Amino acid sequence: MKNITILAALLIAIPSMKAQKQEIKKAEKAVNSGYLSSASSYLQQAKRIFAAADDKTRAHYYVVEAEMNLAHKDLDKNRLESISNSIKLASSYNPDSSLLLRISEIESKLKGLSANAAVGEFKKKNYSEAATLYNVAYDATKDTIHFFNAAKSHLLAKEYDEAFRAYSRLFYMGYTDAKIRYVATNVESQKKEAFSSSSARNTAIRQGTHKKPEIAMTSSKIPELLRGVTMASIELNNKHAAVAIIDNALAKMPNDRLLLNQAFHLYRQLDAKDKYFKIMDLLSKETPNDPNMYYNFGVSSTQNNDIERAMEFYKKTLDLKPNHVNATLNLSLLLLEQETGIVEEMNSLGMSDAEEKRYEELKLERTKLYNEVLPYLESIVASQPQDKDWVTKLMNIYSYLGKDSKLAILQEKIDD
Repeated sequence: MKNITILAALLIAIPSMKAQKQEIKKAEKAVNSGYLSSASSYLQQAKRIFAAADDKTRAHYYVVEAEMNLAHKDLDKNRLESISNSIKLASSYNPDSSLLLRISEIESKLKGLSANAAVGEFKKKNYSEAATLYNVAYDATKDTIHFFNAAKSHLLAKEYDEAFRAYSRLFYMGYTDAKIRYVATNVESQKKEAFSSSSARNTAIRQGTHKKPEIAMTSSKIPELLRGVTMASIELNNKHAAVAIIDNALAKMPNDRLLLNQAFHLYRQLDAKDKYFKIMDLLSKETPNDPNMYYNFGVSSTQNNDIERAMEFYKKTLDLKPNHVNATLNLSLLLLEQETGIVEEMNSLGMSDAEEKRYEELKLERTKLYNEVLPYLESIVASQPQDKDWVTKLMNIYSYLGKDSKLAILQEKIDD
């Protein structure tokens, strides 16, 4: 009885399979003739009896489906994504050599169409659509620059889950996009020029048009990958995952100064204070005489609300470069912010002996603070005499400290 049932099922399946193959062939002819509506109808008929199909027939079905969609004039995001899905499915069913050739041709066309469409959507700031199209281009070509652009588009579209996964995958794939550049100096212009290959550059050297052959590397995308991971993880409240990736990057390239600087800022954003301070100390030991580095430390410490440390870094900056304008401005602002607390406490005091004593202590603190900030304010006003706010601050401090002669000179300059 069991054998009879199996035989009956086979007898039913055989005509079904034949019918399905015929419908697919009809669809194929319709696509080639430009009758896309008919092709779609034939494929729908074939899909209804899809369960009876063998792998070759299924691969054939999806190839025809992809070709049908590719033949449409309106190749929008959804249609391009559908084509990509069709060829993925076709490839999963072990297609024969003739189908593989057709898949390759579809992928080649899809590559250009999806990449160009992605660029257009990105320029229009349709970032979600751009991300989808860049992913289609990546599926068609396996060119990681498209996947990188997809990650960037996801981030700009605020699709943080997708962005984090894409940036993380790129990092663990080892993607850097750093390439060797063959460079030589043009004898006539004295400017460095890049060549497509070492042989092309060497030919130019032999011909005498260029000199000083060099090998250089283009910039790595690792810093941008880490920035993307950090931004997405903060939005997802998954900071520890980003910290782990940055740790991994530093373990691979512990002596990369650019990476250390990048990690310094990212650890701060991720509230990984121990790691942040560790890199700060490391960079300070490596380049103890770099004023811009200390200035950046000051800015980061200010943003981290570590005011005492920020002032130390700004002072160190000015020790190394006394005319560093931004360090002078930032340090002055931090010092003057301390006045607010002193004045508020002074105004809150009463008339008791203890409060009178505290008032005098606060007056001394205020005077000490003014004397500390005074040289910085004088430097700012000397370099920016047109800035009325800073001039007014300096005049008020001159008046408070009783520096009448300096106040008179400054007033005279204002009057002039």
